[in-house]
Amino acid sequence: MMNSVCRIRPDNFLQEVASERRPVLLLCMPHGEAFPSQAKIIEDIATRYANNIKVGLLEEAYIETFKANLHIHGTPTYLLMVQGKEKNRIIGLTDMETLTTFIFSSQ
Repeated sequence: MMNSVCRIRPDNFLQEVASERRPVLLLCMPHGEAFPSQAKIIEDIATRYANNIKVGLLEEAYIETFKANLHIHGTPTYLLMVQGKEKNRIIGLTDMETLTTFIFSSQ
């Protein structure tokens, strides 16, 4: 599971997010009850739109660090990053259609 989704940690953020030429969709979410459904959605997006966007999951062990550094106040939070800078975000559980619209209307 999640083979198309990069695991993002503080030590690889620069390489995987800031240096990436494609937009990067990041998910910040603890691995609770709703996580499997949201993980499936980002995996589907990563597979379907691999040529257009990179998808990353902020590692659960570092969520508090990412929340502080990226000013995340609630989870799940989806961030769309372009060259390491936040372009847009949505907070809350979502579905494939909403997330796809979010990605392509934010670019």
